Amino acid sequence: MTSLRHRVPFRAVDDDDGNPAAVLDDQEQEELVAELNAANARSSARAVLVLDTVLVLSALLHIVSLFTGENPLLAFFPSPAPEPPPCPTAFTLLALALHASLAVHLHPQPRLRGPLPYALTYALAAVAPAVALVLGCAWQTTAWAAVPALVVALTHSVHATLREGDAALAELESLKYRAPGP
Repeated sequence: MTSLRHRVPFRAVDDDDGNPAAVLDDQEQEELVAELNAANARSSARAVLVLDTVLVLSALLHIVSLFTGENPLLAFFPSPAPEPPPCPTAFTLLALALHASLAVHLHPQPRLRGPLPYALTYALAAVAPAVALVLGCAWQTTAWAAVPALVVALTHSVHATLREGDAALAELESLKYRAPGP
């Protein structure tokens, strides 16, 4: 007869140290999930604080621009022939409305209407830079018109990452297994 070969099953390892994966009992699982939830909450709070700071600073620059009628970028990058942005009041008010919508995305309130969908927010934020490009405005004017679009992209990216982290933790909680201790 033919000889039979002994099969050695594959065992996955956690790290490169060669130790097999540890089995956590119920209490250890709870502690691990609680630690991960706390770390996620701290990380999310920091990210929201940074986004709040960006939103407030951008909104303040837009308010200054609204009252002075000047492009704040011209203070750092002067233009030989400064020109006002196209429809400055309308586009500045639109930018401020977009900032308010982004703030509602980050801090939802049950008594407030929901924020604008991100697709519409991107479309509205792209109007001012598109008009500046079509009119052939100076790069400083076009860059200033694009600031709301950049703020929308940053906020959307970070907000999506925060939601993914929350979803991953929810999935982790659903993967708990029953392993009574000794």
